[in-house]
Amino acid sequence: MKKFIAPEDASNWLKDGKILIHPTEGIWGIGCDAFNKTAVSKIVKLKKRSHSKSFILLARSADQAINYFDGISSQQADYLNKVWPGHLTAVMIAKDSIPNHLKALDKTIAVRVSDHLHIMSLLDFFGGPMVSTSANISNRQTPIDIEEIMKIFSDNDVAVYAHENGEAIKPSTIIDIRTMEFIRE
Repeated sequence: MKKFIAPEDASNWLKDGKILIHPTEGIWGIGCDAFNKTAVSKIVKLKKRSHSKSFILLARSADQAINYFDGISSQQADYLNKVWPGHLTAVMIAKDSIPNHLKALDKTIAVRVSDHLHIMSLLDFFGGPMVSTSANISNRQTPIDIEEIMKIFSDNDVAVYAHENGEAIKPSTIIDIRTMEFIRE
């Protein structure tokens, strides 16, 4: 399995339609180019995940993330500009231009602007959003050890962006921006 340290190398891997095991604020994630439907489908297959379960997108900036939302108010945008980058995922109705494979059944999309240095660097090089989900088999605990994760996802199209995870001890907070209600705290 390939390992990348440089964000430009990991970015090129994503641009080639491949899968990347990556650090997050707290646990290992697995992701790909969000707009590459084939790569997203491969993550679904590798994780043994239901096709109906949606993903979180990682965006490089609040402006980029907010651009994926339809009908967002200035107050909602102001709130997101205050909390991003950070360990918060926002859910909102997706613009029609967002591909269906990224939307939940209710036409929403979940987006986070990470404050993890290495993800921020990767996304700066990549330019677009990444799909991100925990690096585990669906409905199983996410391993802490990267070597174990590499064995689980042993595939020629999977590489590791080899940096440390952040210090968060739980998954990101998720808030529905339409109602300002927390889905996960």
